[in-house]
Parts: sequence; C-alpha cells; structure tokens
Amino acid sequence: MDSTEIGARIGVTDLMATYQFLVDAGKIRQAAELFVADGVFQTELGEFVGPEGVLEFFRRTKDGFMSAGFLPARHYLSSVRVEPRPDGTAATYACFQYIGTRGLDHWGTYRDEAVEQDGRWLFARRRATVEGYVAGSPVPGILGLDPAGLSA
Repeated sequence: MDSTEIGARIGVTDLMATYQFLVDAGKIRQAAELFVADGVFQTELGEFVGPEGVLEFFRRTKDGFMSAGFLPARHYLSSVRVEPRPDGTAATYACFQYIGTRGLDHWGTYRDEAVEQDGRWLFARRRATVEGYVAGSPVPGILGLDPAGLSA
C-alpha cells in the first residue's frame, strides 16, 4: 500500500467520522458542507443535491426526531471499508446503528463516493439506507419508509 492510498483511507475515514460527529452534535450546516457543490445525498425521502439540499433534508427530519423524543442520539459506525480508486476518488461502505434516548432504534448502511478537493475529502454521493428498526419506532413515518420491506 503506497502513501497515496494510505492518505485516502485516512482522509475518507475522517470524513465519515466527522459527518457522524457533526450530525450527532446538531451541527447540520457544517455536516451539509461536507458535500461537494453538486453532491447527492440519497435517502428514502429522495435525493438532496448540494450542501443546501442536504441541509434541507436535515431540517425536514430534525423536527420529526425531536418530537419523537429521540434526541440526544448517536450514530455508531462499524464494518467501515474505504476503497481508494486509481482516479483519486474513493468508495466506501459502512454499517450504522442509531441509538437515541430509548436505546437502539434503527440501523442500516452508508455507501459513499468521496472526492478530494483542495486537500479535503468530501462526499460526491452518499446513500443512507435504513435496513431495519425496532418495534414501535417512529422512524418509518419520519423517513417515509415502506414497513413491508424492512425488519421491525
């Protein structure tokens, strides 16, 4: 493994950790700024483009999470995989668990495309997929999930 590959793995892993920290801390504008100008954040609610689009996603879902009594909450990442590519980009895969005030609520995966701009790694594309949730979770209503396709 050469130093470029090591640098990409460290930089992208830091990007993923920074995103989680900022979202969990409620610093949604700073989290949205981790996306390139035309970056796409894909969720069950649709695709949100650019930092302003990502910020809109956070604003739309924040009230639902607050009114459900979820906050404060934390995302826990595991099985983090960063694959640097020859073109200087990187692909990622990671599992997440969302733990709120009532404990584990839902879980899923992130799949990312990251790019380096001006010495800083950013998301070009992030797909967050909820794969399951605990019985009684309000997350299907907040995120517009189809309960038939998930484990509850």
